[in-house]
Amino acid sequence: MRWRLPAYGILSAALAVACTSPKVGYDYDRSADFSRYHTYAWISGAQEPTGDRRLDSSLVDARIRSAIERELRAKGYLASPDASSDFLVAYHAGMKDMLKGASTQNYIGDRAHGTFTTISDIQPYHEGTLTIDIVDAQSRQLVWQASVKADVDQNLDPNERDARVTNVVGTMLSHFPPQ
Repeated sequence: MRWRLPAYGILSAALAVACTSPKVGYDYDRSADFSRYHTYAWISGAQEPTGDRRLDSSLVDARIRSAIERELRAKGYLASPDASSDFLVAYHAGMKDMLKGASTQNYIGDRAHGTFTTISDIQPYHEGTLTIDIVDAQSRQLVWQASVKADVDQNLDPNERDARVTNVVGTMLSHFPPQ
């Protein structure tokens, strides 16, 4: 019974870490007057292809655009035609296949005679990046940008994917406009 209490604590800590938001980096033009931004439009043209079939999908594009539009509307920004908007929005996505690993070394024997054994555990994973750009419509200059890097779980169902993208985009746009 004694071992269960520490095990529950470790499990709780692991679940808390798994549910934390991804780390977001952002930057902005300090001379930009964000208070004059009220309307937005998407930068015209098709989404830039990445060459990765996992990302070059109308499903992924619609999911990301919907999440960005929802967040902007929640902040009070209105969608408008490109010609009359105050700022333009674009996003860029990427994915890399990565490996992470850990190794454990054990010594078997006594002080005089023995040997080391190494056990390695290498796990493949997918690392996704998402960048959101806000461009001043009049000057066509980048005024705000946020980026995030996180593990991507390819085994999520559509509802879980929607929730994950909504969470990531919400975290990113929580820094827009800058305070």
